[in-house]
Amino acid sequence: MNIKTIVLGAFLLVLIGLFSPIANADVFGDASDVSIDRVKANGKSLADGRTNFLEDEDEIDIQASLTATEDISNMHVEAILTDLTTGNTVADSTGTFTLRTNQSTLVALNLKLIDLLKRQKDFRLELRIVDVEGGIEQKSYGIKFTGAGGAGAGARGTEELDVSIDSVQLENNALAENENNFVIIDKGSRELDLKVRLTSLGNIEDAHVDAVLAFENGDVVADATLTFDIADGENTFKDLELPLIGKFEQNSFKLKVKVTDAEGDSEEKLYGLKISQKKFPFVISSVELMPDNAEAGKNLIARVIFKNSGVVPLEGINAKVSIPELGISSTKFVDQIKNSGLFEVSEDFILKILDSTPTGTYTLRSEIASQFGGDSEVKELPVFIVGKGEQGMQIVNDKLVINIPIVKQDIYNDGSEVIYPIILTNEGHDSNAYTLLMDGASWADLRLSESNTFILKPKESKTINIFASTNADATGEQIFLTTVKSNDNVLKQIPLKGNVIAAKGLLAARLKGVLETALIAIVIFLAAIGLFFGVKKYMESNGSEEASDKEVATIESEPYYY
Repeated sequence: MNIKTIVLGAFLLVLIGLFSPIANADVFGDASDVSIDRVKANGKSLADGRTNFLEDEDEIDIQASLTATEDISNMHVEAILTDLTTGNTVADSTGTFTLRTNQSTLVALNLKLIDLLKRQKDFRLELRIVDVEGGIEQKSYGIKFTGAGGAGAGARGTEELDVSIDSVQLENNALAENENNFVIIDKGSRELDLKVRLTSLGNIEDAHVDAVLAFENGDVVADATLTFDIADGENTFKDLELPLIGKFEQNSFKLKVKVTDAEGDSEEKLYGLKISQKKFPFVISSVELMPDNAEAGKNLIARVIFKNSGVVPLEGINAKVSIPELGISSTKFVDQIKNSGLFEVSEDFILKILDSTPTGTYTLRSEIASQFGGDSEVKELPVFIVGKGEQGMQIVNDKLVINIPIVKQDIYNDGSEVIYPIILTNEGHDSNAYTLLMDGASWADLRLSESNTFILKPKESKTINIFASTNADATGEQIFLTTVKSNDNVLKQIPLKGNVIAAKGLLAARLKGVLETALIAIVIFLAAIGLFFGVKKYMESNGSEEASDKEVATIESEPYYY
């Protein structure tokens, strides 16, 4: 063997040593690099480490969702069902397959129950991911058959149990069988407390109580008591706890409470549930005004759209719309409103604006309240009312008419908003697009009630509300500009004015007025006192002179003695 052959062989060995780990890493992998995301049995989602209740069937269809966190190949999935009483098992397995990093897959398995297992109720299901080197990733699920339907149910041949389910309480609320029961729980609650009262109609041994809560989406949670004995005529209470899984948004549930003895005989009851985590479930979604800005002497229609986010019945609920500053309101009872079963309900309220109402911004208050408590939902929004005789109109051209109800109003520099409505009407024969631009001149914060670009059809009118506010120190009359454009052409520039009043000086101004009034009253009072004493002094002075004259006359008439 020459030197070249030896060197070439050594080089090949080095290459094999370098690349074999890479190849192995690419081919194999570890079962722990795969997560079992979700498992369903006969369409029901299973919770690992808990008892899961299934209706009796002769077979179980398993669906498992898997996700790989690293590349892994030559792995397979096993499902093993073990009877907890006898230890008998049935199993199924998939073929081998490969997953890449972050790849997900759904595998299906089928477990057929042999005759011995059809007579049993309590099982353990193990789902295993097995890699090529024998590594295992697994989850375990408790399975309990409920005895409702299926071929297995006939095989078990259950009978009614001599026990009475006297009462069931959920969160201290007594439930009525086969009816919708309304239950309100604390926000953030993660479990439901269940109390079951039983009366035995015979001697019962090794009994247990199962409670199964079914969600709207098909998910199921459950709890079971330990086994117990109960004598004929004896009463007992059993407590269970049902977890609320995931984000709690649903409100319709089905609850099954079942008592079963060692022979498989059972007694059960079903309850419909409506559960809410909000004490007062009504929510005002929106309030629409027709027209957008009201006019004195005319009707304002407020359409209130609300929904019941919880489950409280409609009795004893009323809705009210009012403008407190004007003392006008409209009220309706919710149970008088025709409920079509829609998720949201809308109702129109008509408010008659008085003829004497001055132009200005007012508060429209919408409220839904309970007659039997202080709970309510309130939504407020500003509404601009145009007083009689304050309608202004500007004709820009033969197509666009701009109606400006008010061009000047007071604005307090505390950030509170006032409304400047602008009504635009297309009097032309074609649709036109318009744009409103605003310039607050550094003192005003301005916003529009909707988009600043819009299309007006022929003869169509639209009211655009400009909301103005300020926190500026400048006071007195200020101006901002609103520009109306169409096709990049400026049609009109509208100067709008605001008389800025210092909010912090409002109390001082009122106090100044009170002090001025008090000062005037004091001056009048002092003048009256001065006049009174002047007249009195004058009267006293006249009286003294008359008395002196008489006294002198008397002295002069008397003789002198020496």
